[in-house]
Amino acid sequence: MNLTRWKSPSQRNEDTQDFRYGSLKSAKTSIRLVNLLPGSGNKGIAIELVDSFVTGSGQIPYDALSYTWGDGVRVKSITCGGKRLPITRTLQEALQRFRDPNRTITLWIDQICICQERIKERNQQVQMMGDIFKGARKVIVWLGEDYDDSRAGMQLAKQLLHIAQYQHISGLGPGDLEPHGLPRRGHKRWKALAAVLRRPWFWRTWVVQEVVLNPHVELVLGAAMLTWDELESIVALLEGPIPKIWQLDQAISASELPFSRINRIRLRHRRLITTPVTPTQPQIGLDETMSAEPESIVGDEYADDPELLDLLLMSRGLGATDPRDKIYALLGLGKHDINPDYSMSPESVFTDFALQTIGVVTNMLARREAAGLELSPHDREVRRALVLLACAGRQNQKLSLPSWVPDWTVNLASRPLIFGLGQKYHAGGTKLGIFDWQYDSGLQLSGVLLDTVQAVGTVLLDFDIEGDPHAAIARWWLEAQQIALERIARSPGSTLYTDAFESMRRRLFICKHGYYVGESRQKRRGSLLDDAELGTDTAHSVSQTLTLGPTRGRVMFASSTGYLGLVPHGTREGDIVFVIRGADVPYVLRPWGRAYELIGEAYVHGIMDGEALQMGHLMPQDLMIQ
Repeated sequence: MNLTRWKSPSQRNEDTQDFRYGSLKSAKTSIRLVNLLPGSGNKGIAIELVDSFVTGSGQIPYDALSYTWGDGVRVKSITCGGKRLPITRTLQEALQRFRDPNRTITLWIDQICICQERIKERNQQVQMMGDIFKGARKVIVWLGEDYDDSRAGMQLAKQLLHIAQYQHISGLGPGDLEPHGLPRRGHKRWKALAAVLRRPWFWRTWVVQEVVLNPHVELVLGAAMLTWDELESIVALLEGPIPKIWQLDQAISASELPFSRINRIRLRHRRLITTPVTPTQPQIGLDETMSAEPESIVGDEYADDPELLDLLLMSRGLGATDPRDKIYALLGLGKHDINPDYSMSPESVFTDFALQTIGVVTNMLARREAAGLELSPHDREVRRALVLLACAGRQNQKLSLPSWVPDWTVNLASRPLIFGLGQKYHAGGTKLGIFDWQYDSGLQLSGVLLDTVQAVGTVLLDFDIEGDPHAAIARWWLEAQQIALERIARSPGSTLYTDAFESMRRRLFICKHGYYVGESRQKRRGSLLDDAELGTDTAHSVSQTLTLGPTRGRVMFASSTGYLGLVPHGTREGDIVFVIRGADVPYVLRPWGRAYELIGEAYVHGIMDGEALQMGHLMPQDLMIQ
């Protein structure tokens, strides 16, 4: 008698062969789609992969899935064409949630539809990612299973949605809660909703492209669902209507929900594809009032697409498991000349992007000089290069990069002075000097060496500071006063009536206690989701000082000849202050062999309107930045 040995399901799974990807039919237009086969309960998840095209008559209708990879480790398995395919835990949860007991669901899922191990295929598919999400019937966002009392948070969201849709009010304050049957401020239901809106999915760089390019987006959490437009109306009740302007200043976004940051990009994109562009429309310059921010960092709000640099600034606080995706995840949204290449290091990707931006200016300078013309700092290409420089510097880097290349994996240490803080600066005058890059020696710039740093503060102000922020601001202010006290009598900028320190304080909108009090029209309304806003002293706002204020990430300094101002935290005695021709603000540089390292932007009172270029004792010079 022959006996067949019984095998447990786990043993049978071990005997199943691993799935192997076939080749795509076309490198330029082919994609794979997932047919999620019917199933329910604890039954194993089974799929089939089918070939399709991103455009043309061979396209199969599909929905695109947006989700987080988690730690990226594939600890779960499904069957694909009867063979074993490893996937992440978060994707398994999503497939379990979206499969139907009776019909096949067709989805595009990056983790399955792209052979991640084939670098060439990955490069090609990422290049098409924008078209893939644009061509889907809808984008389904998987926020995850229920946890952290999320059911209560989603129930509150539905209640707020009903108010937004049927009671026609523009915003809710603490006094509006009881009349609408809403819980008191600080109640656990508000905390639960805040936790929902800060789930990991909202902090991914990839989600920007995924939800911006498709008008139909559904967000699913457990068994609950909201559309993107419904969530927009809910957030508008809590934080006020979301501005439909291109918010270029990353620091302003630091205290708002990540949803609001993403939605601002989405609103702009939807407006651009539905509103014809007319070149005769007036442009809003960078000098407009504080309540009317320009649509682009270069005042180019009527361009067909936002520049990639704009998008990088707006999404800087969002994360990416692969640092290269900080750039690659945005390629479907903006103008660029970049092809994804995952064989390159993150440092090479960031450096190449910076070189492209600067190279445009270098080529323009050569053409203008050949024609006997000069290049203005107000030209859009120059503005991009100057903004790029303002976002670089050792204070803004963790990766091993040239000091003039921005590290897009970290948040800006301070709000860029190049954006003006309510007013424009013209420290470098109105004519651009040398702006060139050489492989062996670095970035070549021209300007004047103003002075050497002699005394510099050490107290760091940041929005995630530990301890009492009011005490930290007090320590910063006391240190600044002590540095200035010994020098204000001979400081350039001092007058018979107002010393340089007092004049600087007023120009930077800092009160006599060290708090930033400018730009009240841009100040975000206190959200019902923020416990920290309870009992806030509006005259001495910590949140405004530590997000919008010029003192965040900067310290007081005095130069050897008595100049006073602000420099990046980490500036040392012996660093130099250099005024670059055409740049809005001066920069702190550190000697490095025969060249210099860029530390970051500076505010130097008395030379912010081009005075340094008129001083006869300051000789123009060229230098190299490594």
